[in-house]
Amino acid sequence: MATRSTDGSRWSANTSFTRESGAVASQFHVPEAIEPYPADFVGANRKIVLGKKSGLASIDLKAKELGLEIAEPKRADVLADVKDLSVKHSRLVTDDEFREIVQRHSVGAATGAD
Repeated sequence: MATRSTDGSRWSANTSFTRESGAVASQFHVPEAIEPYPADFVGANRKIVLGKKSGLASIDLKAKELGLEIAEPKRADVLADVKDLSVKHSRLVTDDEFREIVQRHSVGAATGAD
């Protein structure tokens, strides 16, 4: 259900609890610090999405959500690839694309290649 804010812009409960920014994502485990009321109050789900504004906290949270492990030295490279892909396509990165990025960096870590 979409509603209009006082300035006429649209917002939706479906996206009001979606976090991309690294600074906000780092507080994802403390919802009351970043949200005025619980997501389930309006029937929404809390989630992390990845894009050009993501940070390392976002990468870590999404990896945990998807059951992926990222080697500490590869985190920044994964983040850079997420941002590059998001900017290139002017959209958020899908979970499948994120899995591919992590896999690509995992293979590089296992073989010693970058």
